[in-house]
Amino acid sequence: MAQQESVDSIAKIQHLRLQRMSWGLGAQFSTWLVTAGLFLFGMVPGLPTAIYFCLMLVINLGFALLIKTNINLRFKDPSMTAVQIVAPIWPAVYLMFFVVDPQARTVFLMSAISGLMFGSFVLTRRGMLAVGAFILTSYLVLLTALHLFAPDRMNWRVELIIVFTYASVLLTVAYLGSYIASIRNKLREKNTQLAELAARDPLTQLPNRRSLMDQLSQEVARVERRSAEELGLCVSMLDVDHFKRVNDTWGHDTGDAILCRISEELRKIMRQGDFLGRFGGEEFIVILPESTLGAAQRTAERIQECVANLHFPELPDGERITVSQGVTIYRPGERIEATLKRADEALYVAKENGRNRIVVSQ
Repeated sequence: MAQQESVDSIAKIQHLRLQRMSWGLGAQFSTWLVTAGLFLFGMVPGLPTAIYFCLMLVINLGFALLIKTNINLRFKDPSMTAVQIVAPIWPAVYLMFFVVDPQARTVFLMSAISGLMFGSFVLTRRGMLAVGAFILTSYLVLLTALHLFAPDRMNWRVELIIVFTYASVLLTVAYLGSYIASIRNKLREKNTQLAELAARDPLTQLPNRRSLMDQLSQEVARVERRSAEELGLCVSMLDVDHFKRVNDTWGHDTGDAILCRISEELRKIMRQGDFLGRFGGEEFIVILPESTLGAAQRTAERIQECVANLHFPELPDGERITVSQGVTIYRPGERIEATLKRADEALYVAKENGRNRIVVSQ
């Protein structure tokens, strides 16, 4: 089941990468229209234009194929952001060599800047500067080729001004783009931290009630997708016995220390896949996916033994802490609130019958 969720997550990310690629194609479309206009106005020959469009078609189909086949996942940067920015540069440089009017070449320079802005989604400042340097170097290579093979199609005084201006613009765009990217990363990290804080109990650092309910909803969805013959979803609701007496006698600081210690020790004995959280006050919930009532009862017994054997330096010698538990299993089709109510009722029975015991609700 976890493997299926991982596959679904990868598919969503890959779909997002294809979507971003389509945005890039939208930005390239204006350049293609300009290229078609240059050909219609007789400013570039037909053969170089056809070669340019063929190269662009191959490049974009290649990137789409890499994403569709998941081959891009093997790369250090699966989004291939930098490569997708620089790949169209050389076909454009090839076509620019044949442009009759030198001023028309600036159209391709501007389109390269729009491509560079896509780097602000992923690239670092060094990456943005490296891509900008590649674009500028490619244009300098073009000027060198024009000087050697077609000097009639260039004016060095004008080109020097264009190169200086273009380098300044590239530097500014690269810097601002990387600054935007750094802000995005900081906001993402901050949002992640806030989400973690919102899902954690501030005292015990366990998942809080909201996080427990979210996890239960996910586990219920998994159970509903499985056949009736497979293992079910069990829940244990536990309560620290006589906790009010602890607070009243030795203070709330002692009570808080006991809750933290119990949380820490129970985390250690949870099996992989189990989910422990603080439901509120001195109540905790243990979610036991892919389990039976018998296995859940054995887990509850392990919890009982763990807590009973704990020594709390905040308490006088001889004082021990115990817990009571109500264990039940989710019934397919019912609301999760009904499951929790049944566990709570079993817990109530355990407390009414002397505490420090487990009651299993069939």
